[in-house]
Amino acid sequence: METTEIAALRNAVRQHVSASREQRFCYRALCVLLIAEGHKPNQVAEWLGEHTRTLERWRKRFVDNGLNGLMDETSPGRPPKLSTAEWNRLKLELEQPPGAYGLDAKKWQGKTLQQHLAERYGIEFSLRQCQRLLKQYRQRTTTLGYKSTATRSYTPAAERVSTE
Repeated sequence: METTEIAALRNAVRQHVSASREQRFCYRALCVLLIAEGHKPNQVAEWLGEHTRTLERWRKRFVDNGLNGLMDETSPGRPPKLSTAEWNRLKLELEQPPGAYGLDAKKWQGKTLQQHLAERYGIEFSLRQCQRLLKQYRQRTTTLGYKSTATRSYTPAAERVSTE
């Protein structure tokens, strides 16, 4: 396999794993299992594109607290400005052109979204935060949502992975 293909696979794993708390737990459990079965932490880290210290920390958490040690804390960071319901509503709104909401633009961009969030939700986001939200929305609808396009068709994973 080429390095670009390996990097793409690592990125796909990271993107999928970051989707939920449970998926992060399974990923950590897999990493600790590989080490427990005799693979060196630096080797596992290299395979998965992780830092060796991260794997060592997960292994220590497992030794100290069992499987519960591999779970995320209940609140990892600041609470989001948009609730889940608001984010779901916003995603539906982003499927429409900004003009549908009285905004003077043909497509969604950071400044347009910033104005929309302030007017419609009463929430102030920085321009950069709005750009990140748009990027997140676009990645979810194209990569994780498996929305089909005329040029893309489904191929089973077994057929996509070469055994060379």
